[in-house]
Amino acid sequence: MLLDYHCHSHCSDGELSPEQLIQLAEQNDVEVLAITDHDTIGAYKKLPDTHIKIVSGIEFSTCWNKIGVHIVGLNIDLHSKELLKAINLQQKARKYRAEIISKKLEKVGLIGAYEKLNHKKHIGRPDFAKLLVEADICKNQQHAFKQYLGAGKIGDVKNEWLSFEEVIAVINHAGGVAVLAHPLYYKLTNAKLNRLVSYFVVAGGQAIEVINGYQNLDKTKYLAKLAGFHKLKSSIGSDFHYKEGWSKLGVNSNLVENLLTFSHQEY
Repeated sequence: MLLDYHCHSHCSDGELSPEQLIQLAEQNDVEVLAITDHDTIGAYKKLPDTHIKIVSGIEFSTCWNKIGVHIVGLNIDLHSKELLKAINLQQKARKYRAEIISKKLEKVGLIGAYEKLNHKKHIGRPDFAKLLVEADICKNQQHAFKQYLGAGKIGDVKNEWLSFEEVIAVINHAGGVAVLAHPLYYKLTNAKLNRLVSYFVVAGGQAIEVINGYQNLDKTKYLAKLAGFHKLKSSIGSDFHYKEGWSKLGVNSNLVENLLTFSHQEY
């Protein structure tokens, strides 16, 4: 069975529209799909009819111990007042952060970046990287991050996200399941990762991503063991953004045990 509990549309930083995402999922024989755009549920206003089972989802940005962390919410009530308030706060924080990044990048010659991006509902560092390349300030987006947008660089602006505990509480109040996204992405030592997961459990988290896109079997086994140790459910997803990217929609559920299961919920 092919499942995907983590992917993105152009409502945040993905390439495809929600309709195109569903079409691609159908082509790939995906049977269960959650669209988890960053700090928005806009995709669920535009979904076409499909035989695929749709699980409502979102991916929140937050921080733990001064480290940027993402938490996916699955099977959430899209009409939850707490959820809608949290989304509004996150989007305001994202907008303010984009304005600050734009002002900082003026010092390296990128003028009027925010004005060029203000039409977008979701503005992130990749958008600024693209502008740096178009302005011939950087040779490619990798260079833009290395020189100006990566950790400790001029465009590395920390955001005032909802707290780690607040994000998990919002997901739980919306009747959903809080999932720690891509645990290996944060490049923590084994001890620190275990502390993060322990804290996540105490705060009300219920699952971790055991598979996020393409990864080797050793990493999957490690994360499955981590989930088991902390008595958490497992989630799997492609983290799909682009058709020409590093992942494709759909993950084989036979690769892991103790998977999340959801009853049907109208979105």
